[in-house]
Amino acid sequence: MNKLTESRILLASALLLLAIPPLVFVLVALTSGMSPADTAGALVAQYVAPRINLAVCSGLGLLPLLLLAVVLWVRRRRRPSTEGPPVYAIGGVLPILAVAVFVNAEYWTAFLPNRTFLGFPHGLEFIIGPGIFAPVGMLAGLAVVAVMRRIRS
Repeated sequence: MNKLTESRILLASALLLLAIPPLVFVLVALTSGMSPADTAGALVAQYVAPRINLAVCSGLGLLPLLLLAVVLWVRRRRRPSTEGPPVYAIGGVLPILAVAVFVNAEYWTAFLPNRTFLGFPHGLEFIIGPGIFAPVGMLAGLAVVAVMRRIRS
């Protein structure tokens, strides 16, 4: 009854992708010497900031997950599988989560504690990461799962 399904994995991953930007922001702020009160104020301010808004960064992270959902749906239509846990969903989600953590850690370490906008190429991480690296990583993860399943069987 408590079976791991693709939809549960995708839902949990969506929640994680929404939580990663603020969590990384808080961790970077605290490790860069900001007080907990300053960190909380900076976090709230970043959710309403016109540039590098945390809500927008979180939303952009969901795009590769939507692509993964489409790929898994097409795979299910072409090859119905009745086997155990959906390893393809896990194989696709892990690179997406890794890219999200890396992109946020890369930007927020440069942004904090001064909280000044860094200028042009900074901030592109939030577009390039979910737009290019996460889908490529997702496809690589799916390929690794496919190869491992063929080797195993």
